[in-house]
Amino acid sequence: MRLYVGLGANTGDRKRNIESAIRALGGRIGACAGCSSFYETEPVGFTSPHRFLNAVAAFDTALTPGELLDASLDVERALGRTEKSRDGVYHDRPIDIDLLLLDDAVTRTPRLVLPHPHMERRRFVLEPLCELAPAVRHPLTGRTAAEMLRALNRADIRRLTAPDAPAAEALARLLPQLTDHAAPPTPAALASLLAAEGTRLYVAADEEGRIRGTATLCLCRQLTGTKAWIEDVVVDAACRGRGYGRQLIEHLEAEAARSGAQSVSLTSRPARRAANALYAACGFVRRETNVYRKVLTPSAEGAGAG
Repeated sequence: MRLYVGLGANTGDRKRNIESAIRALGGRIGACAGCSSFYETEPVGFTSPHRFLNAVAAFDTALTPGELLDASLDVERALGRTEKSRDGVYHDRPIDIDLLLLDDAVTRTPRLVLPHPHMERRRFVLEPLCELAPAVRHPLTGRTAAEMLRALNRADIRRLTAPDAPAAEALARLLPQLTDHAAPPTPAALASLLAAEGTRLYVAADEEGRIRGTATLCLCRQLTGTKAWIEDVVVDAACRGRGYGRQLIEHLEAEAARSGAQSVSLTSRPARRAANALYAACGFVRRETNVYRKVLTPSAEGAGAG
């Protein structure tokens, strides 16, 4: 039988701890059939300054689910972990071993649940599992690891209508990744932007509710019809590749259409190659046009307004 095991560590020599666990498991349950790359992740379910290193390994085994659980707990104890949680709360640990999938086995006992009940919501499991075995299927849902990861990568996109601390903090982190020429907005400036007619600011959050991207939709009603522009698209560098940028653009396109715009435009510097590739992949066509710009100096009257 093919067993997939999730491994993690956030104290001590994390890489060495995981490698030691794989060797020890191989000696107890059967030969290791492969291991993913190592992924550095933030703690989930508790707060700690110590980041995790995670991986998924595959083993060929003839043991029962109960025997596999006993072996994994023995290996954890040998490597310094004495308890899974404390009063139901997780904490820092030198090693963590989770049994994820055992072929098509479904087990429900007070000691063990297979497939792992939380694996579909855990990025630190699905990303390395997808690297190792993207076509492996969840025996209850029938979804492959790749399908589960795609579902997890669906961002929660919402329009920001009022300033709040998490949003302000996220924008302060994201804006420097977009440009070196703009300072993070002050609370007053953010409130003014959100109140401006024709300007809509959207944020994209991950499965943990953390804001990972933002984009602005600008609408202008003119004699020739409603014009729409998508501006300031940025996704946190730590989570690019999840499709958040495309999801933001497609969401804003739909919002522009609902507002009566017949087309939507955007601009991007040639140096932003990834951004330009994304826009082309989303169906945007580069126009042969001249763009003129003139830098204005605010008047004293205008600077004091508002």
